[in-house]
Formats: sequence, structure tokens, C-alpha cells
Amino acid sequence: MRTFGIEIFYWIDNWADDQTAWFARAAECGFEAVEISLISGPDIDIAPIRAELDRLGLDVFCSMGLPLEMDITSPDAATRRAGIEYLKRCVQTAHKLGSPILGGLPHVPWLHFPNAADLRPYRERSAAAIREVAAVAGDLGVTISLEIINRFETYIFNTVAEGLAYLEIVDHPAVKLHLDTYHMNMEEDNIAAAIRAAGPHIGHFHCAAGNRKLPGRGQIDWPAIRQALDAVNYRGGLVIETFPNPNAETGRTVNVWRPLVQDYDAEARQSLAFLRQYFA
Repeated sequence: MRTFGIEIFYWIDNWADDQTAWFARAAECGFEAVEISLISGPDIDIAPIRAELDRLGLDVFCSMGLPLEMDITSPDAATRRAGIEYLKRCVQTAHKLGSPILGGLPHVPWLHFPNAADLRPYRERSAAAIREVAAVAGDLGVTISLEIINRFETYIFNTVAEGLAYLEIVDHPAVKLHLDTYHMNMEEDNIAAAIRAAGPHIGHFHCAAGNRKLPGRGQIDWPAIRQALDAVNYRGGLVIETFPNPNAETGRTVNVWRPLVQDYDAEARQSLAFLRQYFA
């Protein structure tokens, strides 16, 4: 059985707002899991988060973004070392919260593009750092799941083929790929074929329409995705991720300029039912 979850920022206006306060909303809509972000760093109060998850019977997935001052792609060794130690702490926090993965962008700062002609050294430094962090993750049973996002948001890798090449450099079983249908719709020639190519290297999966609306609202070929995920025997989380409010920091950061939903709870339930129709 796959676990159906939702990225909790679906309901939240600001990145710094209390994510725990919205767990009950996700449970009321029928989700089995929430995805939360370590956007404020790894030094969080774990006990109340874990208590609310337990109270509601929710599983949790952790994701993160890498701060620029912790940039593991940086030519500066001190900055890379700070980033590596920061990521180790994030892995430990994910483990304490009970998340099987640390997804998102632990491998590169979001929306940061170096002014360099040759980007290969940046990728190689990133991979070397992730390899070191993976040793800690592997010991804790946490899979580092690196999200493949589009060319307008990062340069490290944008397709499954490029992600697999990066994994070869990392060369550690605790590191996998985090796929997202919104980004794949932009970058892959064929989403289902890319899923099959990723195969056992899929560590986490985000579901969204190609226009960043909820699943079922766009042109994604969900039956083909279901067949591909079945073919590679993916049994991890299926998490809805969208930031629908154009008047909130969360929506503006990802360039949402018009409302993507009208009734948050009702449409979340509809989208969950849509996914269960294909994937349960």
C-alpha cells in the first residue's frame, strides 16, 4: 500500500509559520501523511510535532532547502563543511521525527545560479558532500531523496537521466531521487519512461498537475504514471504538492499569480480521491 500525503504548505501563507498547526486539517481531509519542511533548520522542537502526528495518526515525510550560507556546491571549503554538518543535523532531525526520507533540495540552494561557465565542479562538490552525509543517513535508516526540479529553479540536474548520472558520482545506497510530476512535465520527453528509467532509485514522489494545480486539474497522464510506478514496484509516499495562494509568500515565491484553488479543503479531498482511484 502506498501512503498518500500532502505538503503542508498547501494551507500555509508564510514559510516561517507553524506547520504543526495545520496537521489536523490534513487529517480531516483524509490524508495519511503530511510532508513538512525543515526550512527553519534542524534545531526544532521535535516533541510537540511528534505528539501531534501521533494524536492524529499521521505519517510524516521531511523535506528541506539548503541555505545559501551552507552551500555544499561552493568553491569555499569552509562553506561546504558548514553545509555538510548542517545536513547531517537535518538527517538526524528527520530520523527523530520518524520520517523515512529527507527530500527536497539538500544538494543545492534553491534558485541560486553560479556565475560560472563550467558547472561541473559545482555538481562534483555537491555529490562529494552528499556522499559524506549519506553515511550518517544510511546508519539511521533515512533515505536522502534529491528532488529533480526544472531548469528555472536549479542547474544541478533537471531530468531523471541527469539525476541518475549524479547518483553515480555519489555512489551510496542511501541516496535516491525525488520525482515530481510538475517538474517532469516540463523537462522529460516522456514522464512514464523517465519513471521506468529511475526504477529502484525513486525515493519519494510528488504529485501535481503540469500547471501546478492539484492532481486531476491538468493534462498529466496519470494512468501511464500508475503503470510506470507499478512496473518499478514503487511503494513509497505519493504526496500532493502545490502552493495555490497568489497572495501569500509561499505562492509568490514559486511565481503563482492567480488562485489555483477556490475551496482548499474540498478540492484537496477531491484530488486525494482522484489519486486513490489510480494508485490505491
